[in-house]
Amino acid sequence: MKNIIFITLLLISGFSFAQFPFEKLPSTEYKEYENWKLYDWLDTKKTIHHTLTIDSFFDNEESLTVQLTSLLTYFENTSTIRLFRNKKEICKFPESILFSTINTGHDPIYIGDINGDGLEDIKMIVPYMGNGIAAMNVRVIYLFQTQDSTFHKISFTDKMDTIRPEYDFDGDGNHEILTMALTNYSNHNYWTFNIFEYKEGKLKNVNNKANYPIMVQFLNKKNYTITNKIKREEMKKFSLNLPKDYESK
Repeated sequence: MKNIIFITLLLISGFSFAQFPFEKLPSTEYKEYENWKLYDWLDTKKTIHHTLTIDSFFDNEESLTVQLTSLLTYFENTSTIRLFRNKKEICKFPESILFSTINTGHDPIYIGDINGDGLEDIKMIVPYMGNGIAAMNVRVIYLFQTQDSTFHKISFTDKMDTIRPEYDFDGDGNHEILTMALTNYSNHNYWTFNIFEYKEGKLKNVNNKANYPIMVQFLNKKNYTITNKIKREEMKKFSLNLPKDYESK
């Protein structure tokens, strides 16, 4: 009986700790903020604002406010990200995804030093609100803080079922960004992971740091194992120069 209990616990433990290879690496540590305020002015101004203020964000205890705005008219739909230091606007970025009452204001903003320069960066995940596998489609938005306390924005389309942090593949303190795509190869579907590094204001593919991309077969059950049906050299054909729908401002 004891042997049966031990084996059962071992199996449960194995399933509980199953993970992708990169999940064993050091990852970005985040603080989460989710006190969003909604200003729905669609009826009068055709705009929706979501704002979130982080007290004492900067070294001198000044606050940072993130404002996400979408203008929805008959002629155009546009979105803008504004950042305010106390109440003074310091950055303004265009963004391709629409911020609605459905896809925005429900998930936190993530704050952490992603690239290891000692400055707090901002990460936001905005879903596209699809169905089935398409429900995993998200817009990933990074706002990297610079030495002059302004920010540089990069964003792209990705797939996520849970928040995926960045991982430090080479121990240099600059956490690499992983993207995930669903790839069809020889009548099978695979999750394909590429590695990117943010450095000197740019995102660069650094698959060479860890023999990436890797491909994990998409099955009806959870699977975390790199497939042995495709040679690692063949996987390199699915390397991406930049993530899908990449924007840099």
